[in-house]
Amino acid sequence: MSLPKTFPLKAADGKTIQIPSVGYGTWASGSGGWCKDAVLEALKAGYRHLDCAWMYGVDAEVGAAIKESGIPRSEIFVTSKFPPQFLAPENAELCLDTVLKDTGLDYIDLYLIHWPCAFTPKSKEALINAKAKAGDGNDGTMEKDGKPVIDWEHTSRNLAEQAGQQGSLIPTWNAMKALVKKGKTRTIGVSNFSIADIKDLLPEAKDIPISCNQIEVHPWLPQTELIAFGKEHGILTTCYSPFAGQKEDGETLLKDETILKLAKKNHMDIGQMLQSWAVQRGTVPLGKSATPARIRSNLDIRKLSDEDMKAIDGTAKPGDEGRTGMSISS
Repeated sequence: MSLPKTFPLKAADGKTIQIPSVGYGTWASGSGGWCKDAVLEALKAGYRHLDCAWMYGVDAEVGAAIKESGIPRSEIFVTSKFPPQFLAPENAELCLDTVLKDTGLDYIDLYLIHWPCAFTPKSKEALINAKAKAGDGNDGTMEKDGKPVIDWEHTSRNLAEQAGQQGSLIPTWNAMKALVKKGKTRTIGVSNFSIADIKDLLPEAKDIPISCNQIEVHPWLPQTELIAFGKEHGILTTCYSPFAGQKEDGETLLKDETILKLAKKNHMDIGQMLQSWAVQRGTVPLGKSATPARIRSNLDIRKLSDEDMKAIDGTAKPGDEGRTGMSISS
């Protein structure tokens, strides 16, 4: 039995669209043509799902790769996300318009709130002229003592209350729903949201649902409870860092003895096996590689035995010890 090539994604008015079950991530892909070449290689290899975000700073390269590939736009699923400084409802469309302009696309398929915490922008003009990954304070965010100024009003109620503040993402969610109605995005969702963050939006997400929650997921950090909650409410989980990162002590999942042993047993590359594990759990992995051979093998998912799935599950680290990326509450 083969693994699914697509999963249904909830869209407006009770409809669903299909999202490819394996995506290609573009985070930290750099500049100078690296991203364009890698995305073009991924598209040639058969990927039809590109995971992007304004803050990655590679929209122009992604758009150029899509154009050069010659693949019809309708066959490619594109995700983007808007960062904390754009989280006020009046700025969500501004960020998406920038993404569409830089990629040269008429619409995207999935638009996500990147984090449930909002930053105060310097000004509307600063956001219009903001540059992702600028490294010079030119991303439009107001700072104090070298740190972003939190906009509690437009932060999730859950996070705001933890800080003794009041906040809500409902106005921003309603602004995102308007973008679906305008045809600028086909679906909307969230990223790095906890169960509490999601619960606040559910009452406002009946006509145009929360289609997706993108979070860090890999065998060390399986996020079982959060994924199960998503499934209960028809929310698909997409997984960044499916291969995990390097922990402070230098430990990496890619060198985990159990993972190495199982990959060898199944005659699979490690990335290929980890992507397969993710899809078999009903989630969408968003692996990234610049190496053509690995780009291809990471897409070649295969069903694993129940025994091997349990063995991979067994590498999970208790509590939050498996986390190698950014915290949900960050």
